[in-house]
Amino acid sequence: MASKIREVLDRADDFLNDHGVDNSRLDAEVLLADLLSTERIKLYVNYDYPLNDEELSAYRSRLKKRARGVPISYITGRTEFMSLEFEIEPGVLIPRPETEELVEEILAFCRQNDWQQLKIVDLGTGTGAIMISLVKYLPEAKAIGTDISTEAVKLARRNIKKHDLEERAAALAGNWAAPLLPEKEAGVDLVVSNPPYIPEEKMEELPRRVQKEPRRALAAGEDGLSCYRKILPQAVSLLRPEGLFALEIGHDQGERMKEMTAEQEGLGEPELKQDGAGRDRMIFVRRN
Repeated sequence: MASKIREVLDRADDFLNDHGVDNSRLDAEVLLADLLSTERIKLYVNYDYPLNDEELSAYRSRLKKRARGVPISYITGRTEFMSLEFEIEPGVLIPRPETEELVEEILAFCRQNDWQQLKIVDLGTGTGAIMISLVKYLPEAKAIGTDISTEAVKLARRNIKKHDLEERAAALAGNWAAPLLPEKEAGVDLVVSNPPYIPEEKMEELPRRVQKEPRRALAAGEDGLSCYRKILPQAVSLLRPEGLFALEIGHDQGERMKEMTAEQEGLGEPELKQDGAGRDRMIFVRRN
């Protein structure tokens, strides 16, 4: 492989493209810029910069991982969510743009209702991106995130520390609300969750890069609704009267989730919300 940035990128682009990687040029640039701790635009300014043997070897290793379908974020160890940077590692779900829309809808709801000193619970917190973003943009709020994965809890704690939020956010190990019930945590203003919601039979249809992510963070039984059945009654136990339960759902689950939520004792009339593409993506419902 040639050593100048221009030639290295050209060959990396061809290599990734030959291995069926979409956006091969972009991925090649992102991986190299991250490796060199620089911005993508500076690669163009320094096209004739020669890479040393150590840099070339490290870059080849990254390209091979990407060619095998490993997501960019797992290779760089970083991901962006709500204009904030988070640490990420294999075994923990990479936050999605659709989930940013969930956070934005929650923030809009809080502004409209003048909710400021909030007590928030994030069920299945993963990286902690949802609760950290909410606490970051709601400076008087406090949050607890739970996750059954000890690896995810450790990662969420690192991200809490990264954003200097140890006084207002915490991550606990346990299945959904188990670490908070019974009566350990009550009077919660907001319960939020982006649980697994993909039916088992559809898992094999997912893109290769998604199949590199943890299955238990994606799959949810035969109909994709098994996790919702568990967390709906738990949310009722956590929420104060008039508290909000905000859920991310699959784009084809809107009506079924609306019915399921409406049937849950203790919850009011659910509101179905769409994402930027006009697809059903969220359920908002208040506690009776």
